[in-house]
Amino acid sequence: MKKILILILTLSNLCFSKVFIKDEIKINNSNEEVFVIGENIELNGLFENDFIGMGKSISGNFKIYGDFLSSALNQKISSTIENDFYSIGHRVFFTGKIGGSFTCMARNIEIKNSEIKGSLRIIGNNVNIENIKVFQKTSIYGGKIKISGNFSDIILHGDEIEIEKGTKIFGDLIYYSPKEIYAPEVEIKGKIEWKKPYGEKIKEKTAKLKRLKFLYSLLSLIFPYILLLIWAPNLLKSTVLTVGRNFIKSLIFGFIFVIISSVFILIFLITIIGVPIGLILISVFLSTLYISRGFIFIYLAKMIFYKFEDKKFVWILSIIIGILIFNLLSLNSTLKIILNIISCCSGFGAFLLDRFKLYKKLREEKFL
Repeated sequence: MKKILILILTLSNLCFSKVFIKDEIKINNSNEEVFVIGENIELNGLFENDFIGMGKSISGNFKIYGDFLSSALNQKISSTIENDFYSIGHRVFFTGKIGGSFTCMARNIEIKNSEIKGSLRIIGNNVNIENIKVFQKTSIYGGKIKISGNFSDIILHGDEIEIEKGTKIFGDLIYYSPKEIYAPEVEIKGKIEWKKPYGEKIKEKTAKLKRLKFLYSLLSLIFPYILLLIWAPNLLKSTVLTVGRNFIKSLIFGFIFVIISSVFILIFLITIIGVPIGLILISVFLSTLYISRGFIFIYLAKMIFYKFEDKKFVWILSIIIGILIFNLLSLNSTLKIILNIISCCSGFGAFLLDRFKLYKKLREEKFL
């Protein structure tokens, strides 16, 4: 730490005429450039050159003919600064005149009864500007913004924006906010342009994408079942009835075989000769698991139409309603994981059980 302070002191002496490094600093007047590092800094009087200060707090009533640069948690400044004002902090309060531009970044910023001949640039969470006059462009980025006074062109980015009665804007007003500003008693010479913030635009696009994703997920699962109903109706119907009537058995059987199949495929993949076979098995395995998700929900939907005859249109309605229920429940991310595990394992188990039954039946009838 001592080496860093010595380095700062050495460099500062090369650039500045007056350097102060201590806890409590009070300076009255200076005709030289001033560099200050301290806990509490108080300035009074006339400063004929630039000022740079870093500390916990900066306060005072003074006039500076150069630039003012500060970095402090709390700043309470009543000043006339002939050139530019640059400040970073937690809470910044300013009143006075600025001959150049005013640039500030802090959590809480308050400017009252001030005149700024250059531009006003502010980034803060809470920004309160009261009775000020800005000759050039104003740009404010914040959460809650409240302004009053006379302005040229102004750009505002904020969640809550309030322009008080009697405010005059001699240029354009462009603001980014979730809600449109209602300020009929504000005089605006130029154009008014309201734009939604980038976050809101992203939310809107995300909402549209979610709807499209939901529709795609719904149709991409309905379509294979419709094809199964057309090309292999017995396979679809028998698997659905098996998973519904023997759910626990299908779930346990499917869970065991998902693990066995995964290990079996992994063994193929770690051997050079077995890689092509492993890749083929992966595609078949994942496709089967994907299709297996809907069997139990189709069975539940089929129960609604238990009084209807076993016709194709009843199965089509059961498929659509069942898959719709599955997708609606899957909108909850936690529930989606649970449902996918249960439905995949039970559907996969029912599919295998049904095929084993078919194989056994064919063997008994000596077809195989």
